[in-house]
Amino acid sequence: MASYKVKSGDTVSQIAKRMGVRVQDIVSANPNLKDVNKIRVGQSLKIPAAKTGKNKGSQGPYGRVSQTEMNMMRGKGDEYTRGVRVKMKAGAETTPTPKKAKATKDAKSGRSAMLAKAKAKRDAMPLPKSKPKKKPTPVSSKTGSSLSTTAMAKAKALKDAKSLPKSKPTKPVDKKATIKARMARLDAANKRNRRG
Repeated sequence: MASYKVKSGDTVSQIAKRMGVRVQDIVSANPNLKDVNKIRVGQSLKIPAAKTGKNKGSQGPYGRVSQTEMNMMRGKGDEYTRGVRVKMKAGAETTPTPKKAKATKDAKSGRSAMLAKAKAKRDAMPLPKSKPKKKPTPVSSKTGSSLSTTAMAKAKALKDAKSLPKSKPTKPVDKKATIKARMARLDAANKRNRRG
């Protein structure tokens, strides 16, 4: 634990920020500090070791301080100081974060160990053998088909044997008569439309 001599213009929050600790860490390390807002020039403060790890930068001097505590600090610093000491004594700062609480619960229940064992067992199992791939049928450069020449000849013979059904002979179409019939139908339709 380091020691710090208070200089002119220093506040506990400035010192906490400079040293990389929280205000409540300084308050809990200095039982002789009665009011967080009243420190004297030349006063010696014990500074706990700075936090390391993931939460180092996210804590800041006011890390884990509620809005009520902030208001107490602004107003009467002695109330805040007493509140921090009570909180530390009750072990409020030792409560694990939700992530740590879950890890502890998993460790106690044995669930994570069981999952790790199942994963190791699954990884140790051999993979099923894949089916051998079929070789592609070679295509003839002469015929452009994958069939052999004898197979091609058989297929052609079958095609020729199946002749198409013969269609009925059609009558020659008289175009003039077709056009006249169409025109007559159109005229009749026009007359009906004019009447109705």
